[in-house]
Amino acid sequence: MNYYYIISLILSFLLTYVALPKVMAMLLRSNIVCENFKSDLIPTSMGIVFVFIQVITLGTLEILFDFNNNFNLVYLVGFIFIGLLGLFDDLTGEKKIKGLRGHIKAFFKGTLTTGAIKAFLGFFISLVVSSYISNSLKDFIINSLLIGLFTNFVNLFDLRPGRAAKLFVAISLVFIITNFTKDNNYILFSFLGILIPYIILDLKSKVMMGDVGSNTLGFTLGIYAATSLNPMVKYTILTLLIIFHIIAEKVSFSKIIDNNKFLRFLDNIGR
Repeated sequence: MNYYYIISLILSFLLTYVALPKVMAMLLRSNIVCENFKSDLIPTSMGIVFVFIQVITLGTLEILFDFNNNFNLVYLVGFIFIGLLGLFDDLTGEKKIKGLRGHIKAFFKGTLTTGAIKAFLGFFISLVVSSYISNSLKDFIINSLLIGLFTNFVNLFDLRPGRAAKLFVAISLVFIITNFTKDNNYILFSFLGILIPYIILDLKSKVMMGDVGSNTLGFTLGIYAATSLNPMVKYTILTLLIIFHIIAEKVSFSKIIDNNKFLRFLDNIGR
């Protein structure tokens, strides 16, 4: 294991541990809150911490180790823009219109929603990022879809305390274990360092990450898959993402999880 994996994990953990209570207090003072299932007002959009810490941690790695490639910069620029789109949707979003299809239908009926803005600009960001990391038209198309669909994928599951963070951790560990080239593992290690102190608060319904959190989680998985996995694995993951998005427009993943004993057990761990 490269030493900067450990450095990124420890640095992001320490920064997050210090930042969490201060950002929570700031959001409470600014009334950026919502009700949890106990009807308590809790800070939302806590995923803004993910943006702050990931930028600081990876920026520090760039300064210390000079990776001498564009990946770190391309990832962080795309990551920041995706986070801003998520935050914009959190703060001003239309809550009555649900699902990607709902926002797109509203757009074509003449109603512009923050969800539609997030979908269109989010996919545009995926195209721009993909243009930097792809070597052929085929790669460009596959990578754009991976990044775009993964960005929204985690958001589909962010409906219960801790669920999105658990999903990210599970997928990240599978990626790290199965990726023998170890390319770009540091972006996952850094995010895992962020989630270790954060996930406890989320599981206990004391904070909500919001779209700014779930979208940056998904974007990170998407760009990692696009740049670090072999083509057959990428094609398989892309197929699964498409299937999941089709299913999400027809059924509730929460109902599927609640009706399955094993999935319900995993979902309830830590609560």
